[in-house]
Amino acid sequence: MVPMTIREIAMAAGVSVSTVSRILNGKPDVADETRRRVLSVINQLGYVPHAQAQRLAAGRSRTIALLFPLQFVETSHHAGEFIVAAAAAAEAAGFFFHLVTSELTVDNLPTLYSSGQVDGVILMQIELDDPRVRFLRASNHAFALIGRTADNSGLSFVDLDFEMAVVNAYAHLVEAGHRSIGFLGAPALLRQRGLGSAVRTYQGYQMACERFSLNSPALEVDLSAQAMYEATLRLLHAYPQLTAIVSTHGPSIVGALRALQTLERPIPQEMSLLSIATTSTAEMLTPPLTTIDFPSAEMARTAVNLLVRRLQGESNEPEQVLIPPKLIVRQTTAPPSN
Repeated sequence: MVPMTIREIAMAAGVSVSTVSRILNGKPDVADETRRRVLSVINQLGYVPHAQAQRLAAGRSRTIALLFPLQFVETSHHAGEFIVAAAAAAEAAGFFFHLVTSELTVDNLPTLYSSGQVDGVILMQIELDDPRVRFLRASNHAFALIGRTADNSGLSFVDLDFEMAVVNAYAHLVEAGHRSIGFLGAPALLRQRGLGSAVRTYQGYQMACERFSLNSPALEVDLSAQAMYEATLRLLHAYPQLTAIVSTHGPSIVGALRALQTLERPIPQEMSLLSIATTSTAEMLTPPLTTIDFPSAEMARTAVNLLVRRLQGESNEPEQVLIPPKLIVRQTTAPPSN
């Protein structure tokens, strides 16, 4: 059967080309009778596969969207791990995958649902009091979170236990004999706007200082290798007695490595370095970085599966996955030399 054009579909159904286009794009402003007639013609004449026409007729796109605003992502490599894992998980579940990199708000987020573009969304970069979450929870739309708010009642999420991630990082260094430990955290702007990961890692730093009776100097650093380079230089010029640094940065930790080379503080002989980072980031560095593992691919897959189970009616109760921190010792930590 020769595929039909939109114009031929319109002629066969007795409607305008724009009407056919609105139906194919899931727009709601078409009379039910007209929609049924056009979809019948589409099924008969082969403009799109039969299964797609059925999805349109049912008002379901079998598409999920990952809302991944790129303004605070450290590097495209870091973003890629989330995106590829989420796309693969969606495909494995029989869903199409849509990536949205603009920052959607409560003003434009409803359009994704009302236009029929997606059945559900995965939100990232979650704030403790997130207006997007409040809107979606009140409107009963299907969604899942990578991250969590302050009040997670009724929400499905996957997140790393960031507080304990930082506490465990300090615990590893303290057990190795370090007492002079610096902290390089997320940008102050992110903590002030209530971004969950930034708030919780800073709380973890405060918990570690209290638990281990440390006076640990801290800087909050922008998400770039150059910012990390400059911050590490400032930290060690102000506190040359430091023997270790804990950081929450991922790929931009390379800036700290470069600063330590500039200062001729060899790792790990004179300075230990530990960060929250993915395995791929850790293993690309020289020397390989000791980390609290940031399982970005696992988190993306888990979030997709939480949303798919909700969409398929397999789980009507909220599912909450808090991943415990995992220490991976490589070559950037050792007991202090003095």
